[in-house]
Amino acid sequence: MEKSDSKILVVDDNAKNIQLLAKLLSDSGYNIEAAMSGAEALYWVQEEEFDLILLDIMMPEMDGFEVCDKIKLEEKNKDLPIIFLTAKTDVESITLAFSKGGYDYLTKPFNTEELLARVRTQIELKKSKDQLKKVNQWLEEKVAERTKELKESNEELAIAKEELEVLDNAKTEFLKILSHEVRTPLNGIMGGLELLKDTELPEETTDFISILDESVKRLESFSLTALDIAQIRTNGAEILRKENLFVNQLLNKCIENKLLGIEQKNLKIDMSEIQDDIYFAGDNEFTSKCFNGIIANAINFSPENGTITINAFEKDDNVHCIIKDQGSGFPAHILSSRFQPFAIGNEHIDQFKGLGLNLAKLIMDAHSGEISLSNGSDGGAIVSLLFKKDSQV
Repeated sequence: MEKSDSKILVVDDNAKNIQLLAKLLSDSGYNIEAAMSGAEALYWVQEEEFDLILLDIMMPEMDGFEVCDKIKLEEKNKDLPIIFLTAKTDVESITLAFSKGGYDYLTKPFNTEELLARVRTQIELKKSKDQLKKVNQWLEEKVAERTKELKESNEELAIAKEELEVLDNAKTEFLKILSHEVRTPLNGIMGGLELLKDTELPEETTDFISILDESVKRLESFSLTALDIAQIRTNGAEILRKENLFVNQLLNKCIENKLLGIEQKNLKIDMSEIQDDIYFAGDNEFTSKCFNGIIANAINFSPENGTITINAFEKDDNVHCIIKDQGSGFPAHILSSRFQPFAIGNEHIDQFKGLGLNLAKLIMDAHSGEISLSNGSDGGAIVSLLFKKDSQV
């Protein structure tokens, strides 16, 4: 018989019973210890680890039930299987055996095959429970380890987030300072240029002043756009002063502001698909800047004699506005830049390296609206705006 690593404690005050059980179990490959009293049994449980106890109930001084109670007091023995051996067959004794924490019972005289089968069953169950405990302990350790890692990662992310917020605030403050500092000397330069333009000067000097005037206007526009970005990033929707804005009026005013560029390129503005009397709640100043920037971009990249189509309609309690030109369309790096300022590239992007589109995105976000960029199947850039009507005033 192959030797088992399982260890059994046999407790009985009858020496013949112990000899019989010890031989039977030893021959079956189990390791055996014996105790002829309850006190001796308690001693062995303290000294050794057992996989099973065969415990006689009828013993002097301390019966099997009392021994079982004392064994189960130890936390390590809570799941130690105990099979009671008894000559009693009454239901009360059997019920008491289970209530004391017994896992099984055998009546004397017992059948050897039945005893071995019940011993084997209980030992296998204990081994399975022990293995499950080890797995659970391993899982708990892994969960604790992973939890610690996640906690450390979250702490690192929190620190990184704080650092990013500091950098973002610093960037916003820098834009504010830059815009103000640039505008102050610009005002002086622009005033001087206006005086020079009204003065009779040689043609060569006039051309130089025109170039200078154009450059100063671009710099002023950049400064104003950067300041608007800083204000919205700092204050968000709180900066808005909402009123009901009619789309056709808003667009007509934007077109009026861009007539010079439209006429220079002989562009056609198709507004035939704008529904009448549709409106949304928005800040007039900022939504005008949003539309002005988008339309200016469309004009800038439209070919000579081209058409800019503007559609506006109401659907699902939202106002949609779509502006499409016939230019070369947005390049891939612009479509994937997610409206980031200073996007790399110079194809179909506003003249300030993405600041205008970034400002449009911030304005739409502040209005809880949406903006998206795409290219038409037949070419041309498309800018789609969505304003929610449920926030109308």
